[in-house]
Amino acid sequence: MVVLGSGAATTIFGATTDLVGKTIRIQGLPFKVVGVLASKGGSALGTQDNNLFIPITTAQSRLTRRGFSNGVDQIYVQATQAGTVDAAISEIKQILETRHNFTTDDFTITNQQDILNTATSITGVLTLFLGGIGGISLLVGGIGIMNIMFVVVTERTREIGLRKALGARKIDIMIQFLMESAVLSLVGGILGLGLAWVISQVVARVAASSGTSFTPVIGWDIVLLATLFSAAIGLFFGLYPSSRAAGLEPVEALRAE
Repeated sequence: MVVLGSGAATTIFGATTDLVGKTIRIQGLPFKVVGVLASKGGSALGTQDNNLFIPITTAQSRLTRRGFSNGVDQIYVQATQAGTVDAAISEIKQILETRHNFTTDDFTITNQQDILNTATSITGVLTLFLGGIGGISLLVGGIGIMNIMFVVVTERTREIGLRKALGARKIDIMIQFLMESAVLSLVGGILGLGLAWVISQVVARVAASSGTSFTPVIGWDIVLLATLFSAAIGLFFGLYPSSRAAGLEPVEALRAE
């Protein structure tokens, strides 16, 4: 007899209902279907929907001669409640050590908390890595904005001198170029958000075509944060060029070619 996962049932019979009593062949041996498991979906560790389950004694007596291993690779154990997990692990370890004659542990016991800790650690490393890449990108972009503003100030030196000669204050000149720098950075941030949205939709389409349910969401809080941060980067890296523009002497600026 065999119990089919929902994915295996769909692959073999094209359905998940009315399959009890039907027969499939594994390595040429007939097995009667006695049940189909409800779909559980996938996870980072794979999916059980594509599995087939048969009695271990049947596998050891009938299939090991046909290329299947006679050993047990994994044993899944469920504790009665969350508070007894540690006690269950201790008992399992004691039983296995006894059966293995207290030799060097040739087994590993892993609980869901260990898996969660490992996943959290990996996620933390990836977050730091991506944050570092993002920081470098912001630095390069900010330096680019600063260079552009230096060029703008140089090209508009006579304009700056004329404005100051007509009564413009240093703060007026500085605010003008700061706003230009902020707008330049803000436009870049908006274009980046648009590109991120396009990429997320492409990823969603690719995931859907492979049968994986994935719905990317770009929240308005992220949009607002990215927009404000882009403007802040423009203001920060535009501060020095704006200060330099505001410090130009009117006479020297008007003489500039």
